[in-house]
Amino acid sequence: MYIRKIEIKNLWGKDFSWILNKDVNVLIGKNGSGKSTILKMLNEAVLPIEDSKLNFRLFDPIDEMIIELENDVVIKIDSENRSITGLREGSEYKLNTTWVSTFDVVEKSLNPNITLLDHQIDKLKQEFVTYQRDLSNQVEEAFKENDDETRRNKLDRIKDIYEPKKIFIDILTKLFSDTEKIFDEKEFHFLKPGIQTPILPENLSSGEKQILIILLKTLLQDRKKYILLMDEPEISLHIDWQRSLIEHIRQINPNCQIIIASHSPTIYYQGWIEKITRIEEIKSTLDSAIESPTITEKTTQLEGRVQKVKSDFTSFSGSPLAKLYQFNRQINTYTSFTKDECVKLLSFLQENQIYPDVITFTTLISKLNSYADAKYIFDLMEAETYTQLSHVKPNDITLNTLIKKVSTVKEGLELIQNVSANEKLQLYPDIITFSTLLGKAKNTNEIKSLEEVRNYYGVKTNDIYLNKLNFKR
Repeated sequence: MYIRKIEIKNLWGKDFSWILNKDVNVLIGKNGSGKSTILKMLNEAVLPIEDSKLNFRLFDPIDEMIIELENDVVIKIDSENRSITGLREGSEYKLNTTWVSTFDVVEKSLNPNITLLDHQIDKLKQEFVTYQRDLSNQVEEAFKENDDETRRNKLDRIKDIYEPKKIFIDILTKLFSDTEKIFDEKEFHFLKPGIQTPILPENLSSGEKQILIILLKTLLQDRKKYILLMDEPEISLHIDWQRSLIEHIRQINPNCQIIIASHSPTIYYQGWIEKITRIEEIKSTLDSAIESPTITEKTTQLEGRVQKVKSDFTSFSGSPLAKLYQFNRQINTYTSFTKDECVKLLSFLQENQIYPDVITFTTLISKLNSYADAKYIFDLMEAETYTQLSHVKPNDITLNTLIKKVSTVKEGLELIQNVSANEKLQLYPDIITFSTLLGKAKNTNEIKSLEEVRNYYGVKTNDIYLNKLNFKR
């Protein structure tokens, strides 16, 4: 499964939207522009399924990250609410991907003389032994099969089984030819003509270790679809190895989606220039951001969404409250709605004598992309336009969902003032409200204004807020 698109809301006051290729993607930009941060968050996001496995602290500088995969699968990470969901239109989806990362994610050794690269190589050595055993088993099974397949065809099939490993060995031999090192696959070490003592992987240079790790991980994916993330791999690689890196990865596994953050033109000049993306091209300031769908869905998906919800509603059973519960779950599976679609859905409930609750309104607000549209639905809720029960009022979750839609700190503070001034609502900001706005602050004056309002409402800070505050300062 490949990544089609990545969206990040409010990273250092910027929104990012990056459409990816299935094969090769190279993100370039100045130091401090956010390349490595994006890849590190992406690396964390594609790994876990359960919330408990995700390091949410890594996402503190942002409001939200949205990753669109194949088959309309969408992963959403909400930094403030510490939640991750994997959804596709109309149904829940459990993410299952294979991927490779060159980040230092391995635990440090108790032995200070062993590097993180050595840790990775030691682990890969065990996996390589298993990989070789699996290849032997595949060959054995091929010979056991009692069918009419000719001996020549069987030999061709066996050749195909060993082909990726052969390519891997050939590439290693070529890369290490200048130093005359030859990889001994049986013993997992290197030999050199005229020298009896083998060269162990831990005795290689850092660049040699890194290229060995990258190519080994690529080989061990057995030509399956997977994602390879690399943050500035050129740092320790010889310039000739940089030049051939992408091509060698593609030769070993042509089904690999490569995502690289790099400073080195050498990485992509050898036939991959059209695959580069400048980080300036995928970000826009929050002030000038064009109102666009959170995920750019296909026209065929956009058409008939309301009709689909209406059609599914006919299968809902139980009391009006039970039907509303099912309705709320249904609309939550969609990536986005327009304001008109939201109004049509609310009118549909009214026609069926079902009154939307706070979950209905909050969910619809979360699906809108412009603050103006989200505020419109919020105002409908406040005015009880579609509700008969006076107790269906916005709550803190509704407010914090709406506050995410504002473009500036000033806009957010005005919203807080207007909402809290309405005695009927009895709705006041909390630390999540201020933490969200802090992420949108672009200068010290805005931070100062935000802090003054927070102190006015007597809202206490938490670790997330303090981390953001220290980061902003």
